[in-house]
Amino acid sequence: MDIFIERIVERKKTIFDYMIIFSIFFGSLFVALAIVLFLGISPISTILLIVLGYLVYYLISLRKIEYEYAFTNGELDIDKIIAQRKRKRVFSASCRDFEAFGKLDSEKYTDEIKNIPQKIKAVTSMDSKEVYFFTANYNGNKTLVYFEPDRRILDSLKPYIPKRILR
Repeated sequence: MDIFIERIVERKKTIFDYMIIFSIFFGSLFVALAIVLFLGISPISTILLIVLGYLVYYLISLRKIEYEYAFTNGELDIDKIIAQRKRKRVFSASCRDFEAFGKLDSEKYTDEIKNIPQKIKAVTSMDSKEVYFFTANYNGNKTLVYFEPDRRILDSLKPYIPKRILR
């Protein structure tokens, strides 16, 4: 029997995201004012203002990021979805290749694991209580992945994860 489970989580905006949105918005107001002052109210300035408005919308919408977890017969794929327009694969591996696995607040999350340089944070927020981690080889590097699986994904993962890791 084939197993296929999907879950999408939306990343919460950080203060950095809000600073970027604020900068884009007020920078565009400055540019719009400059267009009106230098070109006056004309068909060209109207077209430029419409283009500027679309550009602002496009740039601000890029701050909406979601992560999709797709679990298929022991394979876990994590995709980053930007503004529901662009999809990028950030991780893909067999669960049998996991070297460590556990909840972020468990004793399995040691200093050795915390210090892995390559990290993928595919979570709503690192402050969430449901954040899990695992380590695996990805693109030739040991990688630490943070993610938020639901109960269905966790139950489906367990038969594929090596028993020595689950203890």
